[in-house]
Amino acid sequence: MEKKKIGLFYKVLLGILLLLLGVFLVIRFAVLRPWLTRYEASQPKHTSQAVFADLFSPADWGQIYDLAGLEGGAYQDRDSFIHTMEELTGGQELTMVETSAGLSGNRRYFIKLGGENIAAFTLAGQTEGGTTAWQLDSVELLLGQTGTVSVRTLAGQRVLVNGQELGEDCQAQLTETAAERYLPEGVQGRRTVLWQTQIGSIQQADVTVLDGEGQKVPVSYDADAGCFAVEEAAEEAGEEERAALIGATKTYARYMIRQATSAQLQQYFDSGSAIYQTIRSSEIWIKTTAGHSFSNEEVSEFRRYGEDMFSARVTMHMDVKRANGSAKPYEMDSTLFFHRRNGGWRAFEMTNMDVQEETVHTRLIFMDGQEELGRLFVSSGDHSFTPPAPPERPGRRFAGWAIQERKGGNITMTVRFQPGADGTVALPAEHSLEPMTLYAAFE
Repeated sequence: MEKKKIGLFYKVLLGILLLLLGVFLVIRFAVLRPWLTRYEASQPKHTSQAVFADLFSPADWGQIYDLAGLEGGAYQDRDSFIHTMEELTGGQELTMVETSAGLSGNRRYFIKLGGENIAAFTLAGQTEGGTTAWQLDSVELLLGQTGTVSVRTLAGQRVLVNGQELGEDCQAQLTETAAERYLPEGVQGRRTVLWQTQIGSIQQADVTVLDGEGQKVPVSYDADAGCFAVEEAAEEAGEEERAALIGATKTYARYMIRQATSAQLQQYFDSGSAIYQTIRSSEIWIKTTAGHSFSNEEVSEFRRYGEDMFSARVTMHMDVKRANGSAKPYEMDSTLFFHRRNGGWRAFEMTNMDVQEETVHTRLIFMDGQEELGRLFVSSGDHSFTPPAPPERPGRRFAGWAIQERKGGNITMTVRFQPGADGTVALPAEHSLEPMTLYAAFE
């Protein structure tokens, strides 16, 4: 009987313990399950997916514009940015890839369009109650100001990019020819201007070029050079100009072998010009001849400077027969400049130099972080230039002037110029500069 009572007691006790354990587990899991759910949901893999779905799948470019703080930046206004990015992505699917966030302890993710990193966001962790909750910390556009638009025009023409007219501060390169050395003061030769501006897009821009009267000028895009350029109609000499060019060259050659007179020379050359006096005082090539002939006459490089002035290169071959019967060949190759005088064309200058040789003036901008320190134009004929004095950084050495490049969301600095002890930068003999923005780099 006693054994039955003892066995019943333990059964009841076991039942009570199991009941208490069940109640404990029910209470425990009732509290723990939501905590586990919240913990799991707060992990970066879930938070990053939620951010990606909210901002980038599909993309909410308006919200991205706000979170990235782009107002007043390279992307102009909010609506223009949204339109630009919608055109850029064109309905293509964006993807997300986790990348390193350095030593910050945060989590960083790239948003990719194909193989291009176009945006990024960062998650920051906050520890509360022994767990770390991950939250969106920042959003960044990686396109930056990579949309560089280059337009080459003639001097005096105006440029509009996406409806906005460019100012002189957008002139990155000026090119002039050696012809200006031979033109009267105030008369310009052919000059070109390279304009550059930044837009918030890596697509081609809408470019309009206007002449001095506000009329549109035809523009084409050179994909290899990555530059828009005005379309120039080839200038050709008319019959009157060609006759003046050929006539002046032949008369000059005849004068130098005593087969033309000063009066004949004045029919083609301005008698008040320095070149006329130079020809008159030059030593005769051959004093006695028995005949001459011309061949291979050609006019090229014709250039007009208004209605009353032009220049062109003339080449031809002249054979001169000496008095003893032997032949003397001469190769004529000169550029002549003409203006209207006494109702006709008269040459006022002549040279065998290449008047189409270009001098290029290239703009360099010097920066200290976001602060501009100055800018200058360096000519292709210069042997050196003097940049602004670099800012001082206590405990750090100035390494030189560097260009910034963005690669895969990271910015690299490459030093291009190191001033000497006198503060100047020496240039190689055959240097060719490109427009650059240079940043003070320190070690």
